[in-house]
Amino acid sequence: MLHAPKGSATMKSSERGIGLPSHKFTFSQIFGPETTQAELFQDTIKSQVSEFLDGKNALIFSYGVTNAGKTYTILGTPKEPGLLPQVLDATFQYIAGRQYEAMDLKPYLRNDAQCLGPDQIKQERSAKTAIFASFKEVSGFYITNNWSLPSTFSVISILLLTCHLSLSLSLSLPLPPSLPPSLCRLPHPVVSSPLGSSQFALWVSYFEIYNESVYDLLQPPLCSKSKKRAGLRVCEDAAGDTYVRDLKWIHIKNMEEACKLLRFGNRNRSAAATKMNQSSSRSHSIFTMKLLKIDGSTVQRVSEFSLCDLAGSERCNKTNTFGERLKEAGNINNSLLILGKCITALRNNQTDRMKNSYIPFRESKLTKLFQAVFCGKGRASLIVNINQCASTYDETLHVMKFSAAAKQVVQVIPAKSLESLAPRLVGRDGKPLEALKSYLSEEELLDEEDEADMSILPQNELLNVIESLRAKLLAERRKNLVQEMEIRKEMGDAMLQQLMESEELRSRQMEELKESYQERLENTFDMYKDAIKEHAYQCAMNRVEDDYVPVEEFIAEQENAEVQYNRMSHISDS
Repeated sequence: MLHAPKGSATMKSSERGIGLPSHKFTFSQIFGPETTQAELFQDTIKSQVSEFLDGKNALIFSYGVTNAGKTYTILGTPKEPGLLPQVLDATFQYIAGRQYEAMDLKPYLRNDAQCLGPDQIKQERSAKTAIFASFKEVSGFYITNNWSLPSTFSVISILLLTCHLSLSLSLSLPLPPSLPPSLCRLPHPVVSSPLGSSQFALWVSYFEIYNESVYDLLQPPLCSKSKKRAGLRVCEDAAGDTYVRDLKWIHIKNMEEACKLLRFGNRNRSAAATKMNQSSSRSHSIFTMKLLKIDGSTVQRVSEFSLCDLAGSERCNKTNTFGERLKEAGNINNSLLILGKCITALRNNQTDRMKNSYIPFRESKLTKLFQAVFCGKGRASLIVNINQCASTYDETLHVMKFSAAAKQVVQVIPAKSLESLAPRLVGRDGKPLEALKSYLSEEELLDEEDEADMSILPQNELLNVIESLRAKLLAERRKNLVQEMEIRKEMGDAMLQQLMESEELRSRQMEELKESYQERLENTFDMYKDAIKEHAYQCAMNRVEDDYVPVEEFIAEQENAEVQYNRMSHISDS
């Protein structure tokens, strides 16, 4: 139950007869303040970790108002490791003794793998060594906060698990976001070790979405503070799945390396102090793991597990944000709003399949990146952290209503989508290695069991057939090249025509605007001219009224003046 406290916007609205002062939400299980991080892991995302290790994709969000403990839920403390360290630990337990030591196979695009050459392997090792070398002179990494919780502050956790899209509502103490330098093994293994001859390679990335721009947190910090970080582009592969271009992927082998990467990334993450949180996350950070299952030199599958620590929603009048903090808060709230719109649209499409409303995945980098997961290529969970402080009641109520909408979403994972997740193996230049089959020798082609028996043809005829096929192949390539050039030319002409039309339209609009302003200026000038004439006429009339003399008085005065003049003339003559 949520009861609106006095002074909240919800209570004021209910007093005016708008809305209710209390709201009730039902969930499958409630975790009290005594719940440990290990228990939260066991009862929330353990099943998704098992699916990830079995070759499926998973996505975890932590969502809530600012200072609700989202980062603590994901990272935890040295004594209580959060969800991310526990996922890493479970993964290393699973692949223990079967790790692929070489670094010649690396994740590529969204679901593919790339075969690296010797120079590329050197570059990967150098990048990894550079990150680990930065910790030689660092004695500690904990972020300290000089504040304490009120003595009356109580903590609850709410957990909800649905059929496919699981919504976990959990509140944990908002402790400093830090990670232990080394983590002990969990007391009980999460999953059993795999059987067979397959090997596994774990690659990770760490990036943030700050002010709707993507930044790599595993890039070395810039030497000069005046230089801006280089933003990364969000692109699409041939299958339409989104990925971050030029994102750095690091091959890790144990928990120590994983913790170093997390410490390195957290130092680069955007954070600032606000009125409600001394170390408030000002960006959405995404830590992604990709597990490659390798058989010999072939990548059998690539599974992905992403944990997204969302920045907290906030009201600027309560956090006293202004300037750069105000811009950050606006972008944070906008991206969370779009996430809510996507969840609502998914729910509406399920309840009314004939409606099929538009889902605004592309309106935000956050939703665009994970569109494939929401559309069935993986399983998503939402962990919502609740802050019981009365001052954040209205924001908390909004969070709960959003979670209620997400509760009704049932994520349908079609069977065909699992087939599309089969990775392609590409070469050093990024081209699929499968294309090399077109250039195999005749002897290799004849080794196929389903090939027809061509031995009855003479050698000369076989050579002629080969030359004929080669000529047809070259002709087809020329034809495709010409078609591509024509299409590019048509697209360029269409683009140029569109630009010219838009420029012409803009010029026409400018002329119309100029004429409109000219007409307004002339009307204004005529208005002022008429006003001046009217003012001059009124002034003249006022002067005439002031100097006006009646005719009778004027005649009498004139006659009096003549009499006086005659008298003066008579006196002068005498």
